[in-house]
Amino acid sequence: MLKNPIDYQLVADRIGDIRETISLKSSNPVTVVAVTKGFGIDAARAAAQAGVYDIGENYAQEIIKKRGHLESLGEAEAYRWHFIGALQRNKVRKISNIISMWQSIDSFALGDEVAKRCEGPKILVQVNMAGSKTQGGVPADEVPTLVERFHELDIHVEGLMTIGANGDREATLMHFRNLKELSNSLGLTECSMGMSDDYDLALEAGATILRLGRSIFGNRDAD
Repeated sequence: MLKNPIDYQLVADRIGDIRETISLKSSNPVTVVAVTKGFGIDAARAAAQAGVYDIGENYAQEIIKKRGHLESLGEAEAYRWHFIGALQRNKVRKISNIISMWQSIDSFALGDEVAKRCEGPKILVQVNMAGSKTQGGVPADEVPTLVERFHELDIHVEGLMTIGANGDREATLMHFRNLKELSNSLGLTECSMGMSDDYDLALEAGATILRLGRSIFGNRDAD
């Protein structure tokens, strides 16, 4: 339970600032995904009111709950849900009819499961550019083989996703640039990189998708 309610106008102002930054730093179209993990349904509704209908969530149960609430309000169809967290194969079926983009595919088995449950799914391969044991994702040198395996089974890969190096902006920019280069070499369209602390670097490196929570909604100040 959050202490403070969502301020719709403040959310709109922050999204406006983010769009201005995008226009200054990016030469390509960029999708803002509002990450509502840990916030109530008002966060998604505030983002939508400001024109952001792409909503990111880390947990299947949160998506199901929020989607159900929006259905009760007659608003559910407007939203595009992005799964951005660690995904277990046994959770795919429960949200297969909800997710618009699966951003955290980190194995062939997981991508295959999504493809079996969804018709024409949009998937991103999560890449561990930093080689960090605390981050999910496929090592960069394994990505071409994985993408090729997906394509052989007519599983279309939209692009790649990564997380920056925690607290190291120089390394983060390098990882983002390398991800973009890898994506381009594979002929992929999307590069999902950049969160609240480093999305300026992601834009500089050519991101097409930003995953933003705190910079839109403020801190997750739970009781």
